[in-house]
Amino acid sequence: MKNKKTIIIASIVSAVAIGGVGMVIANNSNNAKKEQSFVNDISSVKRVKLDDKIKEDIKKLNLVLDDYYMQTWSDNKFLSFFSYFSNYDKSEVKIEDIEKAMKYELPKSLSSVNIHFVKPLSLKPYMQDKISDKDLEILTVYSALPVKDGIYISSKFDEGKVISDDEYKKFVLEHSWEHGKIRTPDKQSEEYKNILLAVENKDINLKDGNVKYIACDDKYAIVVISNKYDGGYIKEFALEKKDNKYEIIVDELETVDSKIFINYAYTDFNLDMLPLYEIIKYKDISSDVSSYVKAFKESKDLGENEELTYGARAGNFAYLEFKSGLKMLVYTDNEGISNIYEVDNYKTAISQMTKLEQNPPVFILNFE
Repeated sequence: MKNKKTIIIASIVSAVAIGGVGMVIANNSNNAKKEQSFVNDISSVKRVKLDDKIKEDIKKLNLVLDDYYMQTWSDNKFLSFFSYFSNYDKSEVKIEDIEKAMKYELPKSLSSVNIHFVKPLSLKPYMQDKISDKDLEILTVYSALPVKDGIYISSKFDEGKVISDDEYKKFVLEHSWEHGKIRTPDKQSEEYKNILLAVENKDINLKDGNVKYIACDDKYAIVVISNKYDGGYIKEFALEKKDNKYEIIVDELETVDSKIFINYAYTDFNLDMLPLYEIIKYKDISSDVSSYVKAFKESKDLGENEELTYGARAGNFAYLEFKSGLKMLVYTDNEGISNIYEVDNYKTAISQMTKLEQNPPVFILNFE
């Protein structure tokens, strides 16, 4: 491969539940539909004879696809969804969108083309010497055209090769997001303990930490956790299960767009496991809520003898717990007016937060 561009993304580069230990997580059944639809329909698609004219048309298309990717990434933040070139919301990129943006018209002979977004080496077993072992392992846009003898796969950087229908199906299924049911592991389960053990081995500051969110399927897991005594020290990790043990595969997700970062590293990771919130959006995460305590005592909204036992804040929200058992959720609107809500537990706090904002920073709550 020659002249492949390395993509530098400033903020490098869900969705099932707001997030919280013990909350029900529902898988997105549309994922399987995409995969099954492809498997069932590939034999009936329109096929063309692969001649020099078709190869030239494909070459032009590949140039357009790469230009579209590079020129519109900041607006679209593309994902690899079951290997397909997809938008940030997982909808497949449509040829019509590319034609409009790039002032390009797809030849009718290419009407059955599929567009994939994968790492080159994932195609190595099928395209062999057409993919260099030295290829940069960054996601690349590939076209896949049904032809008389199979599927012709190529990109701007890689010379095309025809692979069989069975090989093509296998290639797509290798990027499947489906690895069993997404679930919240029980606190007493070995699965839960093994996930936290991997986290504690990575960062001793998270030993016996406050788990804000945890989810897994049969291959991967995601966890959001803070220091036991400091709600402002919060981390997010992606993990992979190997031989019934977990190892961290991506860390510091709280500092990046987690959806993009994980997808570009592990294209088969089911992003529906991620919490709806993005921690990186909040630049003011802290356990220092002393200003709230002082203000509430001065206004008599809080008794003088109340002793703070837990506190954290992010965005427009703050959450405080006191030795007496009092739990307070504070929401400060854009005009600086604070509203105080007394809550019973993290579940009622989440309920109130979601009434005030979409995808609020529920990771400030105490889930212990």
